[in-house]
Amino acid sequence: MPNATTTIVYPKGCKFDMDYYLKTHMPLVADNWTQFGLKSWKVIKMGEDSPYSVQATIEWGSIDEFQKAASSDTVSKVMGDVPNFTDGSPTVMSGDVVGSS
Repeated sequence: MPNATTTIVYPKGCKFDMDYYLKTHMPLVADNWTQFGLKSWKVIKMGEDSPYSVQATIEWGSIDEFQKAASSDTVSKVMGDVPNFTDGSPTVMSGDVVGSS
């Protein structure tokens, strides 16, 4: 069971190539960050009433694993790929899971 989660949201109204994101970017994330403890990921297309168009949730064994990935040299590969699928600025939020069902 994951003990930490990173959520990335992309604002509504920006260009977003979902096909590229699912087939190229998220596999790039997994290829680069599994070594640091990435457990799983999921992508959610948000509803019309949301201020965001897309949400990605990345699950980790601990927040320390995310911090190691985010401070590694692999982050330049992952973040450098962002302009290939969006012209928006993602918001990244991470934290420890304190409850689940």
